[in-house]
Amino acid sequence: MINSLLKTAIVVQVYCPTLFPYDIDEMKGLAKTAGYNIISIIPQNLDHINPKFFLGKGKVELINTGIDNFFFNHHHNQYVEELLESEEFDENGNPFEEYENKEDNIEFDFPETIHKRKDITIIFNNRLGNMHRLNLTKIWDLKVIDRDELVLEIFERHAQTHESKLQIELARLNLETNIIKKELGQHLEEKQGRDFKGKGRKGWEPKMQAYRGRKKKIRDELKVISKRRNLRRKGRSKFFNVGLIGYTNAGKSTILNQLAKSRFETAQQEFTTITPVSRKVVFPSFKENGKWDGQEVIITDSVGFIMDMSPALINAFLSTLEEFQFSDLLLLIVDISEPKFEAILDKIRTTFTIMAQILVMEIPRVLVLNKIDELSEEFLQKRVEKIREIYPEIPNVSISALDKTGFEKISEIIIAFKQQKKYH
Repeated sequence: MINSLLKTAIVVQVYCPTLFPYDIDEMKGLAKTAGYNIISIIPQNLDHINPKFFLGKGKVELINTGIDNFFFNHHHNQYVEELLESEEFDENGNPFEEYENKEDNIEFDFPETIHKRKDITIIFNNRLGNMHRLNLTKIWDLKVIDRDELVLEIFERHAQTHESKLQIELARLNLETNIIKKELGQHLEEKQGRDFKGKGRKGWEPKMQAYRGRKKKIRDELKVISKRRNLRRKGRSKFFNVGLIGYTNAGKSTILNQLAKSRFETAQQEFTTITPVSRKVVFPSFKENGKWDGQEVIITDSVGFIMDMSPALINAFLSTLEEFQFSDLLLLIVDISEPKFEAILDKIRTTFTIMAQILVMEIPRVLVLNKIDELSEEFLQKRVEKIREIYPEIPNVSISALDKTGFEKISEIIIAFKQQKKYH
């Protein structure tokens, strides 16, 4: 039974040699987290991206007709007819051809709650260009978004602090600025008033000025918040700081909860944490004289990563991600239970890529292989051995955040690194 509160979505993915090969299963998880019910997944293989529609024109028409058929409405406005009938050319000036067998039709089984096109969202598991999105929105007459916008929607659902809301707004402004410029350029007259020198202004300039002004105001506010965080961070400098870093939904928040015995939101969803959360944890250990000694450590969890994270998103959340630069140790959390081992390696590589972007690759790190409770002991051992072969220089520990298996080893590793820092 379909939850009537979920939004209805069609997912489209173009496979092309020049495009990043995003994982469709990850898209399903992202869409679910954002509150979408996917009723259809439409793939297309192309040798070259269509400069006008991203998709091949034939596929665009099939999707449009499939939606029309559901509503028993075959009406196309004049703009759509002109856009579809115009010839397309690739970047070399050659006529664009669709390199895929034509289909007879595409049928959609929408839920009963769908009464108009605006109730449907088409999500691309790709990164669209500005004109692609504008053209497809006009032809299909419904909401069209790509991966980056979907991630922003997830951030918006989980934003709780003023800082995170500002960061999300800045990221959205970064993504939308060029789209708004092109859209307004299509609809407004090129001359709209005169500036103080008597020169004409383009129709989109007043709107763009407002966007630039808002972005500057947000950046100024974020700088103030960042300064306050730096003051709080100075108070933590006397402690050993551990950062939980890694791919989204790897179990970082659950690990922090178990270590700190706190109860922050956790779920089998992406991006349940988008604002840094730091907690003091006391690890019991023995002194040389055999007495107990409480080892105090600050552990910080922050936003998780995804494959090919947009520069607009990274830049907007840079002040948050920079929190990791002040870590003494990074625990790189990995979901070792992933069905495909190659997906595990992809996510580790993605994490390393973003770590390099935020300048934390020189900080000592440990691979924490989480969710071992979902694997047999024999299968787990094979995967651990492969991880050790590929990353022999990085220590690793296998745990289950769910039942706290292996947490004693995590404590030992953290205390060992803390002691190492103390004597250097």
